[in-house]
Amino acid sequence: MEYIYLTEEIIQRINRYLEKFPRKEQVIIQALHLIYDKYRDIQLEHIQELADYLKEPVATIEGIVSFYDMFRLKRNARHHIRICKNLPCHIMKYKNLLKLIEEKTGVKAGEHDPNGRFYIELVECIGACSIAPAFMIDNDLYDGSKITEEKLDEILSKYT
Repeated sequence: MEYIYLTEEIIQRINRYLEKFPRKEQVIIQALHLIYDKYRDIQLEHIQELADYLKEPVATIEGIVSFYDMFRLKRNARHHIRICKNLPCHIMKYKNLLKLIEEKTGVKAGEHDPNGRFYIELVECIGACSIAPAFMIDNDLYDGSKITEEKLDEILSKYT
């Protein structure tokens, strides 16, 4: 079968994962990361092609996509802002950080701006309690305790 969304590069990397990981679930997650990084979302067509290539049921891959909050089934903005709201970040006033980010981006949590630049999501944990309140933009981790308006402007300007 010829694939539209599974590019040659993605297929080559999936094949390396198949050699490296003993369980196919591990390969599926890595493959979904490759697809998500390229397309910024996971569409049914992506899932169908991956299922065909890995000889797995579509439902298996859909289940993995729906379980992990790092994957989006709808078109996402170019940059995904995740703000931790778990206990350490709550204690360190993540809501103040959220308010500042919402003001600077013009985007409310759970939404993306009309031009598709940012999407803001509150998440349970990003594993960075030592720098609470922590946040991420795409794969970049930031120490929210050191954020000022000026510093946030500087950070956001990197993401066009």
